[in-house]
Amino acid sequence: MAKKRSPSKTKRSNRKSGGIFENKVAWISAAIILLILVQIFVMRDEGLYSLLRLKQEIKDMESHITRLEIEKAELESERDRLLNDPDYLERIARERFRMAKPGEKVFHVVTDIKKDGVSEK
Repeated sequence: MAKKRSPSKTKRSNRKSGGIFENKVAWISAAIILLILVQIFVMRDEGLYSLLRLKQEIKDMESHITRLEIEKAELESERDRLLNDPDYLERIARERFRMAKPGEKVFHVVTDIKKDGVSEK
């Protein structure tokens, strides 16, 4: 008697055993899922790109705040010197505003002005 092959065994032997991604539907499904995940985690307002951009903005703002605090401290120091140091106040008045005490003469020294490499007198 001849042996009969069962139909299930012949079908199994013809199939490739390559795994889940041998099927085109599985590849398309995986690509769609990947695109959806990229959309959700990267492209949205709450995504990775926005998070990195906001972290950089925070660093920029913190450095700006640090610069402003330094400038504030310098201005407060200048204010205190102007209010409490009469010698400093006098020096500023003489240098910036060309003020003089009564009886003093102020001389303004004019330097040569160069235009196109030629000095004028």
